[in-house]
Amino acid sequence: MSDGAVTAEYLRNFVFEKPPWGKRGYNEKAVGDFVALCARRLDGRGHLSAEDGRNVRFNKPPFGKRGFDEAQVDALLGEIATAIAKLDA
Repeated sequence: MSDGAVTAEYLRNFVFEKPPWGKRGYNEKAVGDFVALCARRLDGRGHLSAEDGRNVRFNKPPFGKRGFDEAQVDALLGEIATAIAKLDA
């Protein structure tokens, strides 16, 4: 993932991978929308908490779509939660 602290710019430029063939990951729009909210929070706007980042859940993508790799999304969410917690400290 990131080599240090997650920033809003890092999130805006992050490209998620697809899950392995035969697997369905997380819904791309839902993940993208939440990551955009996280970027806003890291810019000092918005009200997301670290807990929001840890507790968010995403649906599967529409049938026939692969979505985003779950493990990669989950790892990034952990980094986002840590970054937001540092803002709130």
